[in-house]
Amino acid sequence: MKGWSLLALAGTAGHHCFERWAGVGMVLEPFLGRRRTNLFWTAIFSWWLTEALTGREGAGAWRAWGAGTSVAGAAVHFADWPWSLKWGFLPWLDAAEGLTPERVPAYNTILWVWLVGGVASGLGETERGDRRWLLLGLATAPGLRASARHHFAWAREQARRDPESWSPELLHQGPPR
Repeated sequence: MKGWSLLALAGTAGHHCFERWAGVGMVLEPFLGRRRTNLFWTAIFSWWLTEALTGREGAGAWRAWGAGTSVAGAAVHFADWPWSLKWGFLPWLDAAEGLTPERVPAYNTILWVWLVGGVASGLGETERGDRRWLLLGLATAPGLRASARHHFAWAREQARRDPESWSPELLHQGPPR
């Protein structure tokens, strides 16, 4: 079993599901639509869970890539949204992605689970021969940032069209930095 990979998965799934629940859409939804996005992430999360639980030898590259994309995905949020230091040392988002203010603290917790899981999986569970996959996962950060910016613009448009189905903050928050 790869416990840190499980934590990275929990952070990734938590992030995606929290955003859906909070009314700001889900990663890849602007491109795939809601049903296909649900199917896609269900398949990815099921596979990742199986690989993390079994620790299958041949899946180390995929787990390393998952660790890298977990770090990149969480870090992108701190690059794009305003944050301050909590307790004097911990970066903490002040606002993000059209979330209402009362949802931001829980979102921060999810982001930190995601980041810690990715870092710990990358450092503690990645074999030397799979490190290039970890670096490749980290290198997705610019693409993830571009996708997140597109997603926010798309979600704002959806909120304009159907405000009852989307977070009201999407209409009030400015675009990411």
